Amino acid sequence: MKKAFLIFCTFYITSFFYCNAQTDIQVDTLPISVNTPVVQDRTINLTTENLVAKTHKRVKSDTLRLKQHDPKTASWLALIPGAGQIYNKKYWKLPIVYGGLGATGFLIYYYADKTSIYRKEYVARVNGETEKLNPKLARYDDANILDTRNFYRRNMEICVAACTVIYLLSILDACVDAHLHYYDISDNLSLGIKPKINHNPINGSTAPGMGLIVKF
Repeated sequence: MKKAFLIFCTFYITSFFYCNAQTDIQVDTLPISVNTPVVQDRTINLTTENLVAKTHKRVKSDTLRLKQHDPKTASWLALIPGAGQIYNKKYWKLPIVYGGLGATGFLIYYYADKTSIYRKEYVARVNGETEKLNPKLARYDDANILDTRNFYRRNMEICVAACTVIYLLSILDACVDAHLHYYDISDNLSLGIKPKINHNPINGSTAPGMGLIVKF
């Protein structure tokens, strides 16, 4: 009986110390298993922050580029002839804009002046105001004076329309140019001619030919 009691006490004490040892080991190793996911979460957070920073930088760059060259700004500036082209840095277009507007503007002034002279001459003849007659036009009859007045007036109206079209085209050019300012054409784009064999599906015959090839 004593031997059985001693064996039981020995087994109980051994079991007690063994359980305590296992508990200490688990407690010591517990922070390692707990800290591992934290490191992973921190890595994921850093990766997310880098992605957000790169996205923000890209959006900021695109916004800055848009602010640097805005089609609306170019269109508003183009209301002043040539200002839109200057904004787009297409200085070679300035002679075209100013030349077209200047030429049509001069013709408008010239034809308007001639129209006014012949109109006043015709009105003076109709009203019998001899003191207002132009001696240089005395050799022309009334029908010639009226036809000449209509001729100069028609040319003046054509020049007004041409000047308006040139002005509107300059605004449209500035707007389109601003839209295409950052348009990039790839260097790999090429156009070439290559020999080919043409097949006739009706009679099954073939004939040599040339083909146009566009590479993107």
